[in-house]
Amino acid sequence: MIEQSGPRAMGVGLLLAGVSACGGGDEKTGTADVATPVAAPAADGAPEPAAGGSASLWNGGAVGPLDVQVAHPSGVVLQLFFNDTATTETAIGMRVINGRERDVQLNRFNTNRNGYLVLDGGERLYLSPPVNNARLVIEPGQTMEGELVFLGRLSPVGNATLVLNENQSMSNEHTTTPGFRIDLPLAAGAAQ
Repeated sequence: MIEQSGPRAMGVGLLLAGVSACGGGDEKTGTADVATPVAAPAADGAPEPAAGGSASLWNGGAVGPLDVQVAHPSGVVLQLFFNDTATTETAIGMRVINGRERDVQLNRFNTNRNGYLVLDGGERLYLSPPVNNARLVIEPGQTMEGELVFLGRLSPVGNATLVLNENQSMSNEHTTTPGFRIDLPLAAGAAQ
């Protein structure tokens, strides 16, 4: 059984809400270290406004639904179901299903910063993986559900692309490091 993750606690990393065998079985859970957010000063030295209703945030800072599913030829399915942004971080709710008989990694080369959101102006918000699973390893036949957390706020943009395992194959059915480039439908939230 997969646990549904509730409202997001402010934190950095991928919060694992549940990991279970695809057909049932034993359940494992874990969480990333949670950092207390601190408002960064604006260019004029004044603190940034709080996330609640801020016009400088995508969707006014409110959680926005996403309904995206991408199946990689390697047997990995990535589902995205919400987007949430605050003044210091942006989170995307996700579920990863590993249909392979080997571990897969969604952030193999974390030191190279190859997991990020690229915004329509070219700005990148880099993935902040959890300390206890920095490579985002999903075991064979397992489902992992949680949040991908990126450093920085998502401004009211119309387009963004989620990149995981940059420079890895998006078509190799034998890879254990599947590459993903997913266009996010954000136009509706940018208008608010």
